[in-house]
Amino acid sequence: MPAPAAPPLRHGRQNLAILLAQTAACLGLIQALHLPMAWPWKALVLMVFCIVMQGTFSMMHEACHGNGHPHRRLNALVGVWAATLFGSAYTLIRVNHEGHHVRNRTPAELAEYILPGESRLTKTALYYFAVLGGIWLGSFAATLLLPFVPFRFAKALAVRWQSMDGYNRSFAEFSARDWWALRLESILFVAFWIGVVWLFDWRWPVLALAYAAFAFSYSSLQWIYHLRTPLDRVEGAYDLRAPWFIRWPFLNFNYNLSHHRYPRAPWQELHARAIAHETQPLWRRWIGVLRPPEPFPARPDLLTKVYF
Repeated sequence: MPAPAAPPLRHGRQNLAILLAQTAACLGLIQALHLPMAWPWKALVLMVFCIVMQGTFSMMHEACHGNGHPHRRLNALVGVWAATLFGSAYTLIRVNHEGHHVRNRTPAELAEYILPGESRLTKTALYYFAVLGGIWLGSFAATLLLPFVPFRFAKALAVRWQSMDGYNRSFAEFSARDWWALRLESILFVAFWIGVVWLFDWRWPVLALAYAAFAFSYSSLQWIYHLRTPLDRVEGAYDLRAPWFIRWPFLNFNYNLSHHRYPRAPWQELHARAIAHETQPLWRRWIGVLRPPEPFPARPDLLTKVYF
């Protein structure tokens, strides 16, 4: 099978420019949070910060698919750079995301349904922990802790559960090279943020506030594209409508179904590939993430998508 075509060079240049802008916005907004201001203004700054950082995740995601830049090393640079701003190690996210495209809508990624034999209380608690900030927090904690784990123990972390164990399973998919890359990226991540905090004389509680807000917004958005969709690896996703001032900073990540159908398509093409009448509003799906897990349907083959 021939290798997939590299993204156009103009897309790579655009992505580098956007990543520079995202970096400036990220640091500038955190600096703004250190200024004395009323809470309504602080809340507005936090909201903009979360939108910008969602775009930073989207840029890292582009690199995961080789779309950050047509040159391999620059693509890796885009991924590591974006991941450092995001709050994680790029290789950790990349390996996990590659597994997502294989495991989507399998029991490993079924969060919204309680399978026979599962504890309703445990599943519900784990679900709300995940969507209220735990998805981001898990990758952040792993970035700090995994460098101390020898690679020979990595596969022992691939603990199997009845469901919602996709993150665990990804540890069985790391190579020794991946593990060393994760370690180096983690060191870079820690060094970068210690250096930035020292350089700008920032306060750690302010930084924690900014990333706590982002942890909630990012985690609550991660699963909205897949919850209660057909159990199909590709079609188990939604394209979601969003206004331009959300869609553009998100780098078209709201077109998640189109991404699953065309995983090598760069973000610049997803809007054109989406079918406009086969969508839902993003805000409606976001609110729906608060709906608790429910028993697995007796006829999962009848699960369908609803468009409006």
